[in-house]
Amino acid sequence: MDVDYANNKASYVLTRTAAEMTLATSDIITWSDYRREDNLQTFGLLSQVSPDGRYAVSTVQDRSVFVPQENLAYSQLFFPIKGILAIYDRQSKEYSSLAGADDPQLVQSNPVWSPDGKWIYFARTKAYELKAKPGQGTVLLSQEECQEFVRDRKEFRFDIYRIPFNDGRGGTPEPLPGAGANGKSNYFPRFSPDGKWIIFCQAKNYMLLQPDSELFILPAEGGTPRRLECNGPAMNSWHCWSPNGKWLVFSSKANTPYTQLCLTHIDNEGRSSPAVLLDWFTAADRAANIPEFVNLPADSIRTIREQFLNDYSFQRAGNEFFRQGDTDHAIEMYRKTLALNPNNAAVHTSLGFLLYHVKKQQADGLSHLQTAVTLDPSNGCAQYDLGYALLLQNQPAQAAIHLAEAVRILPKGLSKQYNGVDMNSNLALAYSRIGQYDQASQVYARATGFAPENAKIRYNWAISLAYEGKLVEPEEQYRKAIALQPEIDRSAGFHDLMGVNFAKSGKFAEAIEWAEKGKQMALAQGQLDLAKDIEGRIQLYQQGKPFVTGK
Repeated sequence: MDVDYANNKASYVLTRTAAEMTLATSDIITWSDYRREDNLQTFGLLSQVSPDGRYAVSTVQDRSVFVPQENLAYSQLFFPIKGILAIYDRQSKEYSSLAGADDPQLVQSNPVWSPDGKWIYFARTKAYELKAKPGQGTVLLSQEECQEFVRDRKEFRFDIYRIPFNDGRGGTPEPLPGAGANGKSNYFPRFSPDGKWIIFCQAKNYMLLQPDSELFILPAEGGTPRRLECNGPAMNSWHCWSPNGKWLVFSSKANTPYTQLCLTHIDNEGRSSPAVLLDWFTAADRAANIPEFVNLPADSIRTIREQFLNDYSFQRAGNEFFRQGDTDHAIEMYRKTLALNPNNAAVHTSLGFLLYHVKKQQADGLSHLQTAVTLDPSNGCAQYDLGYALLLQNQPAQAAIHLAEAVRILPKGLSKQYNGVDMNSNLALAYSRIGQYDQASQVYARATGFAPENAKIRYNWAISLAYEGKLVEPEEQYRKAIALQPEIDRSAGFHDLMGVNFAKSGKFAEAIEWAEKGKQMALAQGQLDLAKDIEGRIQLYQQGKPFVTGK
């Protein structure tokens, strides 16, 4: 059941049927969890459960034309122009693409299972890149973005393909003979319960709500399609077989602009009787659409109620707003979460991050981050966010404690926001600021392992090594840093420090060379006092004397 839970359009309830059904958050899956690291939005279009109930299949990483039309009867133009098929395994709780139906250069949609669960049939065509780019990152495209379809009525047609399921491994897709390459758009395939027949929709273009849509039948292996006799004069669309395979219910606009449901009998030869209007499903000012037969006695489901409004539902809503960059609504949802469950450490972490870094409410942000760490010390994200905030507050000793714990918990990082490069480089910076240069050097080495081409990390490492009193190592990292990014070479203080170190080692020629460059940098940057100090040290070096701080 599509539930649009927690502001996530890709959410579905996946649960067993019962006389008294309560839908809980534990029953919810979201197709947005498929490869979140790709950062591609998902609508989760037209999901279907496998015959054995173990798997679900859906269109993911999709984009769809979804625009209003002036015609009352056909008030929407809605069809996908991008999408792949993904599988959810209820046993492993994992998502995966269906190999053979996961080509991002194609649209793969409308998936349905064969009765034995061995095949998946779906609609397919070449994906389309819109001329207008503003909606590139959105699932549903506006009228302005779809002018080639809305104004120019660009042709867009689907063919029906099938692919072996192979326990989720997929295979080679093949066109269904008779349901494609016919100058028409072919979509919404549905199996008869015995697996003998396929009934599908055919129209000149597009998919949903097409005035010329008609129902066709052909053998499941393909063949010559036959137009069903039950078709009315306008829009014969979504359809479903009865469990015994003798009846077909379908949506129609034969009688009124409001969609109605009709019933037809299908005989053994695949011929249909004249359609009968299901008038009990009809109201004067209502549309009845997307019918489904359920293979259960009529009293098997008496009530369905939801039990979603707990702290987790508000948390998920907040997370969705966070991902969309809607900070204010994310904060609102997180505060509602904490009103129901003040001990939700993950929400304290997210709220603290937004308040500190986005809303610039540092005191409140720190408070939430400290609460998160107190509630759950094993939360590496909370430890990192608190440590980084303390580093920005010029509290490096406290920062180092939390940053070190974050790196211990998440040694390779976790995501783009919590990555190994930033986590280690900030820990190294904290160690440097409290004079623990040996620890800083070890962590900088680890950070460069994550990002060998990061000039800033190498430059900061060079400075830390210089403070440690090293000669060869800081110069080595300095040379590598400026080779990667020449403009990074701007620290007069680093050059001055290297001059001091070389002079202490009796290498006065090198000391003078470093110090002279440092003086020139200081002068160019308007640091006149520093330039004067360095000039004094240069005079000492020229006399063969090291600079002594007096400590």
